[in-house]
Amino acid sequence: KVRRLIANDFARAWGECDVIMGPTAPSPAFRFSAKSDDPVQMYLNDIYTIAVNLAGLPGMSIPCGYSAGLPVGLQLIGPHFGEGALLNFAHLYQRETHWHTDVPAGGPR
Repeated sequence: KVRRLIANDFARAWGECDVIMGPTAPSPAFRFSAKSDDPVQMYLNDIYTIAVNLAGLPGMSIPCGYSAGLPVGLQLIGPHFGEGALLNFAHLYQRETHWHTDVPAGGPR
């Protein structure tokens, strides 16, 4: 029942837009192994991607900036069989921005 309600909400949204954008996680990426001892915090970082999975929709995350030197992800969600639109949007976004070429602070050079 819950999956159907979520899918219906997304179906209504597709009448108004082609792609839904939002954050991939509620906070920037955390440092390697920083939260490995706290499974609840690890789970909560996936909270924004759960509805997409429950609705069976295509989604992807692309880099869109940094906060305190840590990468931030932009989640793109498309309608059923909308993978092409997502890939096209991601390509256009990356053509106009530089985030996908930057290396996070402290990352490999």
